Amino acid sequence: MSCSRAAVALACTVLAATPAQAGIVFTPHLSEYSKLPAGQYTEATLVLTEIEKIYDENGKVVRVGEPFVPAGASTDAALLLLKSLWVGNIFRDTKVPILSTHPQFCRVIGVLGYQQNTEQVGDRTRLFGAKAGANGLGDAFGLCGIYGDEHTWGPLKLNGLLATTVKFPIGRYDTDAVLNTGTNYWSYIPQLAFHGEIFGRLYLDGTFAYQFNENNGSPSFLGLTPTRPADWRNYELNVAWKFTEHWFADVGYGYRESVGPNYYDKVDVSNEEPVRADDVCAQFNLPPGQCNATNQFFVQSQPGTYRDDGVNGTAVTAGIYYIYRTSSVINLRAFVPVDGKGARFNVPLDVYSAVPDGQGGYTRGAQVSTTSSDLFGVQEAAAISASPYLELRFTYLFWAP
Repeated sequence: MSCSRAAVALACTVLAATPAQAGIVFTPHLSEYSKLPAGQYTEATLVLTEIEKIYDENGKVVRVGEPFVPAGASTDAALLLLKSLWVGNIFRDTKVPILSTHPQFCRVIGVLGYQQNTEQVGDRTRLFGAKAGANGLGDAFGLCGIYGDEHTWGPLKLNGLLATTVKFPIGRYDTDAVLNTGTNYWSYIPQLAFHGEIFGRLYLDGTFAYQFNENNGSPSFLGLTPTRPADWRNYELNVAWKFTEHWFADVGYGYRESVGPNYYDKVDVSNEEPVRADDVCAQFNLPPGQCNATNQFFVQSQPGTYRDDGVNGTAVTAGIYYIYRTSSVINLRAFVPVDGKGARFNVPLDVYSAVPDGQGGYTRGAQVSTTSSDLFGVQEAAAISASPYLELRFTYLFWAP
């Protein structure tokens, strides 16, 4: 995701990621971490959102592109997650300690993404030579783990599990794009989770996951993607109520925070087309004489290593479930951000006059000023959406009657 406060970053006014993919992976559902019967499970999850607002570095909700893009601008996004889960015990007939007596599970998650900016945002980003939208294959996730023992204390049943997820950066990624369905860096995510049931009516699922992120040597969109994304801590809790054998409802809470700041080593903000004087003079506090001398400017960020102050996001969820026999589950759920803190950092900028080239275009002229601009970080490692999304989920168990 990205935005710019100062006029130099007219292009930097759009969210450059859908709801964070890794965050969606660790959002628990009804009985997400219960000890499931051995078998093959298949699941499809569709996530839809229209991102109109984001959180700034102070936790304030701001409109996408504010103040340089007219009201109504947004990033429309959809994610389709295809999941396959196996539960069993390949060590059952062995004498391997722990594994022979505890079932294991493995899951593979594939992602397809659609993302598109509205026209107001697209026009601004093209000033900086960026592509407005990106669709296609997202990153893949693979995880395996082991169930713990199940314990019973009166009406309470409880079990735990341990798992580790690897994010494979195979998704579509273009360094010139505002939006990408891939992240271009590996992640390794150990996880501890639990499931509890009380009186067979109240269901509890929770998890803690620590996400180790590798570096991204090729940042996208003007270098506003972190080259050294911070690690993440993820906390999730879900509470569900069983009304009948077929109908359930749940509410959930999630909190994600970076462990320290993100670093940006390759920021390169420069415009291919000149920016109008009425866009930059007031923001840059240029002398009136310079603003009168020309009506267009070029800008260039100064090289260096930049950092934000870390990011976090808090959200609540609410959903309903319908279970058909024992083989199929349909779930509709809303995800609503309630608090957050995005990434923004100050970048020094050199401002140059735009000189007509005699062929209907402009070339960079003399430097007229040095100023600075507050730029938002982009994509899932740095930007926090303040817009809700809807999730439609279908789960099918192949071997069930």
